Amino acid sequence: MRFHEGEFAYDIEPQRDPSTQLLSAWRFTIYRLRPVETVVTRGEGRTREQAEEQARKMISNLTQGRAA
Repeated sequence: MRFHEGEFAYDIEPQRDPSTQLLSAWRFTIYRLRPVETVVTRGEGRTREQAEEQARKMISNLTQGRAA
């Protein structure tokens, strides 16, 4: 699932334990959209809400000129 935040976007996807197929974490990938879509950073949260919060915080830092 992709969410757009200005010149950035992030994807959230569930990660499953390969041996049990149970949900183990949520991963996110942050992209800079212009001039060409490029991956800026990746991360992980234990819950979807935590992963989304971390992604939004990283995007906020990037838009304010701080490194991810």
